[in-house]
Amino acid sequence: MRIRKHWIALLVVLAFLAAGCSQTPKVIKIAGTIVDEQGRPVPKAALVIGSSMAQTSTAGHFTISAPTGENKAVLLVKGCRPQIIHLTLGEEPQTLTLTARREKPSRHSGSTVDYLLLIDSLRKTDIPSGSDFTYLTGAEMRETALIHAGIIDLETAVQYLSPAAMRRLCDILKVRHIVWIQKDLDNHLQVFSARSGRITNLPFEESKGVARLAAPLANLAKDDSRFAEEKPRGIEANLANEVKSYMEQLYDVTYTGRDIRRIERVAGPVIAVSERPNLQFTFGILETKEYNAYALPGGYIYITRPLLEMLESDDELAAVLAHESAHITHVHAVKSYERQVALTVAGIFLAVATGNAETSFDFVRLIGNIITEGYSKEQEYDADRTGLRYISRAGYDPEAMVSLLTKLRDLEYRLTGGRQGYSRTHPATQNRIKQVQSEFPTIEYYRFIDQYLLSL
Repeated sequence: MRIRKHWIALLVVLAFLAAGCSQTPKVIKIAGTIVDEQGRPVPKAALVIGSSMAQTSTAGHFTISAPTGENKAVLLVKGCRPQIIHLTLGEEPQTLTLTARREKPSRHSGSTVDYLLLIDSLRKTDIPSGSDFTYLTGAEMRETALIHAGIIDLETAVQYLSPAAMRRLCDILKVRHIVWIQKDLDNHLQVFSARSGRITNLPFEESKGVARLAAPLANLAKDDSRFAEEKPRGIEANLANEVKSYMEQLYDVTYTGRDIRRIERVAGPVIAVSERPNLQFTFGILETKEYNAYALPGGYIYITRPLLEMLESDDELAAVLAHESAHITHVHAVKSYERQVALTVAGIFLAVATGNAETSFDFVRLIGNIITEGYSKEQEYDADRTGLRYISRAGYDPEAMVSLLTKLRDLEYRLTGGRQGYSRTHPATQNRIKQVQSEFPTIEYYRFIDQYLLSL
């Protein structure tokens, strides 16, 4: 009887899952026109349904895909307050005419708070109810962000918006700082300050499953004008100590001059919107015939002279620098090193931990591996995705990432007949192009939100 009951329970669960699957909403295409209250078409407006967005043509026309049933749409016209529209969509494609009301933008009516905390509600923190600073959570601010800023997903938006748009968002929501946790860095907060217009990377301690955020946030609330330079620590610091001498043994390196100043100028906005804006970066040009660029631990980025001369614009240079800086900001070298250590025998692990002569050899060997073999395929794809996000929010043209990769693909065929990549340090270039292009709808979505916020 007990076995029979188990089978019955299993059948009930399977039936429930099957019913749930059968009730998945059908996605239909909606075509329509957005007009103003006088019936005139509204160009360059946007209709947002869930994660999909459509912009209107000069004639006010749009097409968008959305699930059937009840939907909450957001109509965005630059310079006007967001308009929430409730739609009931049937099973068949529909044609709609929506009327845009040109209402003046508004701000959240509450008092200004120190922090908007976009932190997972399941994560335990030590922030007491009577803390030294005021704050609201993402859940508490979600409806306000939709009504006043037209933003559906705050947690994602803060990773794509420009500093200027973030500043405007803080003004609309009446918050001094926006805080989130960057998943690619352990135990670090990302904090945007409305006063300075800058992001800072703020480390915190975690013990017994509790994130210790109260002290660092209390200190920052008192004075956010000082942004201490970040120094590499631990394994990254040890790796960084070996980089410069290693590269100078392999290459003739240029660290000064007009080209370096250009690189620093282009890289500045990219680094400012990265996850580690306070890290000091060092740039060098490798005087060699190779076409390549290298990101090494501690903020070292090297680009070869032929690759630099192949780039036709600051946007393409920004794409190279954004990709390489993403390797550094996401500490790919340290993660690679930690994987290597995990595969070594206990004796070598102890040698690394105690800092004897073999430790230096292992650090140098990893740097050599990055030069000759590159990062993992997953890390290269991550650097492309992250770099695309960096250049978009820094104000560079996202299309430059595709034009850069297209140049590299053409170079690959010219030099090797397509038998291998343009270097040994990257996955297939055509696959990289496809991945970057797949990210463009999200990039365009938030570029519109960026422009919309600045119009309010």
